[in-house]
Amino acid sequence: MMLISKYGERDMFLKTYNPERQLSLCENTEDCYFGDYPTLSELKAGYGNNTPVAWLIPQLYNLSEYCGCRDKLKGVPLEECASIIAHYFYYLKVSEIMLFFYRFKSGLYGKFYGAVDPLTITSALRTFVRDRALAYDKHIQEEKNREMDEWRKNAINIDEYNKIKQQ
Repeated sequence: MMLISKYGERDMFLKTYNPERQLSLCENTEDCYFGDYPTLSELKAGYGNNTPVAWLIPQLYNLSEYCGCRDKLKGVPLEECASIIAHYFYYLKVSEIMLFFYRFKSGLYGKFYGAVDPLTITSALRTFVRDRALAYDKHIQEEKNREMDEWRKNAINIDEYNKIKQQ
């Protein structure tokens, strides 16, 4: 119910978060990682078991078309690749997956040689997950640093503490 109230019905979500949205969404990497977007598992829970696969298929097809290889990803390999991603990377937000595809298109995560290879995609996705972990670690450290700076603003030194204690 929460997904429906936020994003509308399933078809509305699929239309809104289509591959054409990658460019605008991925302009802000921080928002892709830390923004409020549903994960693949939340899509499954909120819209039904096949929704993550239904959402991934156009993303994968778009990548296949973009790369200009003569042998495109289609049919059973396309569906199976989408199913594998939905199963193994269920914890990724749709914004993060779109960021992955956007970065893959930029050449950051490899390229195809004549044919779109699902193993290249899933291997590259594992590299993206490592990059994501580094981004999350950095974000957590920055949060801790902000909290420490805020604490320091209100902290008192030992001399001030002793004066207060003696009163």
